[in-house]
Amino acid sequence: MAMAVSALCQKITLEEFQYKSQIACKTDANCVLEYLVNNGIGKNLRNGYSFSRVDRLKVAILALQSGNDIGVISKSLSWQDFEEFASRLLNLSGYVAECNVRFSKPDRIQIDVVGVNYNSQLAIVVDCKHWQRNNLSSITYYARKQAHRTSLLLLHRRKKISQAVPIILTLYPVDMKLVDGIPIVPIIKFNSFIENVALYLSKVKVIY
Repeated sequence: MAMAVSALCQKITLEEFQYKSQIACKTDANCVLEYLVNNGIGKNLRNGYSFSRVDRLKVAILALQSGNDIGVISKSLSWQDFEEFASRLLNLSGYVAECNVRFSKPDRIQIDVVGVNYNSQLAIVVDCKHWQRNNLSSITYYARKQAHRTSLLLLHRRKKISQAVPIILTLYPVDMKLVDGIPIVPIIKFNSFIENVALYLSKVKVIY
């Protein structure tokens, strides 16, 4: 499955997929493609297949869950793949999501993904981390930066957001769940986190 991630693109034939994925047997390559399509990942075309960025990340998650090497998988994914998948999950849960939200005052900042539920005026503010770091010092540094970005976001959108939860979203599993009150959420648990965020508000750092 990990070999398939880097080969998936908007339009691809079976032969192209086999070559790019380096799957030796054409029958095996065809089985992988048919398995993906039959499980709602990608589409059959008249002369091949079609896969979106979200499809690529879905396959990466399947590969992770199957025990494939995270280093191999992460090299096959772009930042755009990761961020778009996070925004899609937020949209499906009733949030209005934006990628690459930028402000220049009072500080120049960029936030990977912001999802806002305008009914509750709650925002989930996401920093997508693609790297393989699982030590306290580096994660604490990025968690504190995300809390600062979230505070600035509220300054700009005070009328639309009453509270916001900054999080670090990782491609890989992590040992730590909270750092300075900020959730460190693996992508495979992100959907569950969104759906149950109200239950976490008393336990995590919330910016008002």
